Amino acid sequence: MDSRDEVVLALTDNMDTEPSSSGPHSPSTRRLAIIGHFLFRSSALIIYLLCAWFTTSFVLPFIFILICLSLDFWVVKNISGRILVGLRWSSYTDEAGTVHWRYDARKPSPIDSADVSSLSRRELAARIVRQQLSRLFWIGLIASPALWCVFFLASIFSLHIRWAFVCSIALCMNVANVYGYIRCWMSNMDESASNLLTVIKSTASSKIFTNLWPSVKTKPNINNLSDSSSGLPLIA
Repeated sequence: MDSRDEVVLALTDNMDTEPSSSGPHSPSTRRLAIIGHFLFRSSALIIYLLCAWFTTSFVLPFIFILICLSLDFWVVKNISGRILVGLRWSSYTDEAGTVHWRYDARKPSPIDSADVSSLSRRELAARIVRQQLSRLFWIGLIASPALWCVFFLASIFSLHIRWAFVCSIALCMNVANVYGYIRCWMSNMDESASNLLTVIKSTASSKIFTNLWPSVKTKPNINNLSDSSSGLPLIA
C-alpha cells in the first residue's frame, strides 16, 4: 500500500455514526483543525499589516510572512480540508514520469444523509457542528485570497512594488488551495449526479419492464384471430 492508497482509505472511511472522544474525526481534532485553518493565514495577514509599526526592514517581515504562508498552505491542503470537509487534492508521478492530479472526496456519513426526525439529540448536535465547521472552512478558504487581492491592488496603486510581490506570492498559494478544493467539490457533485442518474435509469427501466411483462405473458387466442380474419361467426 502506497501513500495514494492511504489517502483514498482515509477519505472514503466513514466519519462516524456517533461522535467519539478520540480518533481523526473527534471533536477535539476538529477544533484543532479549525484553529490551524485560520492560525497561519491570520498570522501572515497580521504581520503584513503591522510590520511597519515595529520595523522598517523588508527582509524580516518577508521571511516571517513566507513561513506563515508555507505552513498555512500545507495545513490547509493536507489536514484541515480532510478533517473538516472530507476533501483532499494531491498529485503523484507514475512510472512513466507523468504527473497525475487527484481530487478525492469522502463519502457522506449516515448522520449527514439521514432525516432530521430519525436522529437523536446527540447525533443532531454533531451534525450541526460539522455543518458549522464546514461553513467556517469555506469562509476562511475564500476570504483569505480575497483580502490578499485587495492588498495587492493597494500595493500596486501606491507603487509599493516589493509588497505587491509579497501579496502576489500569498495570492498564488491561497488560490492554489481554493482551486484544488473547488475541483474536489465539483468532482464529488459530478459523482453524486452520476449516481442519481444511474438510479433513475435503473428505476425507469424496471418500471418499463414491469409494464411490458404482463402483455408478453398474455398469449393471443388463435380461434379469435382466425374468426376475425375470415369475418364469419363461429358455428358450434
